[in-house]
Amino acid sequence: MTPYDLRREADRKEREATARIADAARLRSQATGLRGLLRPLIGMSQRVWTGPAATDFESNIAAHDLALGFEADRLVAVAAGFEQMARELRAEATELRQRAAAAEIAAAAIAGAGPRGAA
Repeated sequence: MTPYDLRREADRKEREATARIADAARLRSQATGLRGLLRPLIGMSQRVWTGPAATDFESNIAAHDLALGFEADRLVAVAAGFEQMARELRAEATELRQRAAAAEIAAAAIAGAGPRGAA
């Protein structure tokens, strides 16, 4: 790989890392939204009606809220995975940039040495 190729690959990995961080933020936001979606319905229901139908409704809402909580937790875990992936991509990008710089230094040293034994 040439230094140019290494820098280009590093840039690509950096863009991927940025995209994964954005994905993680979106998932965390959605998880937060899911967590609070159904709980307010129980309070509203208790102010409006009573009896077996109200109890069934509240039980169903509580069950759905619990299920949404589990899904929200999964989304947070996926977001954490994306963040880890982004950190790894950034580390790879840094390594590629260092290799590109070393290759450029080596190429410059070779070019500056000129042909040996010519006198």
